[in-house]
Amino acid sequence: MNDLMQQLERSEGYLASDPDNNELLARVIDLSLAAGDGERAVRHAQAALARYPDDAFFLARLGSAHLLRREWAEAVAVLAPLLARHPDLNLAYNLAYAFLWLGRHADAYAAMTPYLDAAELSPPMVTLLVRALHHMGEGERAIALADAHMAHCEQDAAFLAAASLVCFDAGRLEQAEQLSAAALALGAAAQHGRPQAQLEALVTAGSLALARVDGDAAVARFQQVLALNPDEGRSWSGLGTASLLKRDLPNAQQQLEQAVRYMPTHIGSWHLLGWSRLLAGQLDSARAAFQTALELDRNFGDSHGGLAVVQAMQGQRELAEAGVERALGLDKESLSARYAQMVLAGETADPQRFSKLAMRLLSSRQGAFGQNLGEIVKQHGAR
Repeated sequence: MNDLMQQLERSEGYLASDPDNNELLARVIDLSLAAGDGERAVRHAQAALARYPDDAFFLARLGSAHLLRREWAEAVAVLAPLLARHPDLNLAYNLAYAFLWLGRHADAYAAMTPYLDAAELSPPMVTLLVRALHHMGEGERAIALADAHMAHCEQDAAFLAAASLVCFDAGRLEQAEQLSAAALALGAAAQHGRPQAQLEALVTAGSLALARVDGDAAVARFQQVLALNPDEGRSWSGLGTASLLKRDLPNAQQQLEQAVRYMPTHIGSWHLLGWSRLLAGQLDSARAAFQTALELDRNFGDSHGGLAVVQAMQGQRELAEAGVERALGLDKESLSARYAQMVLAGETADPQRFSKLAMRLLSSRQGAFGQNLGEIVKQHGAR
């Protein structure tokens, strides 16, 4: 790094004497990027474009500088028109990368679509495509793509990690476990491994541990994820699930509140947050959680059922009965609706019995990301 900075400063000195030299301009931008100094790279790229407007190479470098600074919208503004004029695999990947961070997953996939059969498709490019398809709800297509490129990507930890999470969400638990373990082993073996590349593998490992009723291992994995990325909502939801099933309601609420902060549209986490508040006797805030789930999608029976439980406990009998009817109309097996009926019938007046019945309800449902909660609750004595 010292040598790199010395080269950069020397080149900037030369450029000061010859500011129109396009080779020197390119060199200082590239050295700035290599040094990880995005602000410097943007400044030099803008200076180059002031002298050579619409130069494709300087525009591409400006886009890279914005990516380095995590200025995703600015990168898109530069790279999208550039790619339209100059179709190129690497430009498409950079644009798709920015789209992915903006949550524009379909746009990310579309940017790479013309290059799906390119022989030079690298592991990071395949990984991006797998992630985009996963977020688009195209899990089977993502798995098929990962399988097709496994031979030349199987030594890439980030690729294996992304593939493991897709397999987990698709219910392919054995394959998910194998891929997660391989990704974590590669990261552990690398002298200068990038822990961030293993993030999805850690999420998968934590979710699998939770499904195996190994709460300590699950918590350890989710905490590893959050040490790398405190904004990772799935891990907050996983921690909240573990705490809820241990009846650690204060921690469950705090963790699930973080989960919905980072995943505000994830209905399963809102349900869990609602139940954690309901079990703590916080009826108004439980009502707010179930109401938010309803506003996200009114076609989930358990959202109506959870709200009906709160209404029943608050003495709003007519509202609760209407909510039960709606819940059962959407899902004849809605256990939250059945539970609301029990509240209305006075079968849950005893607080201890209420807690046990509520935990039994949770035990029959799937966790926020597909974990089977039944065995977990059983292990914690919620019978």
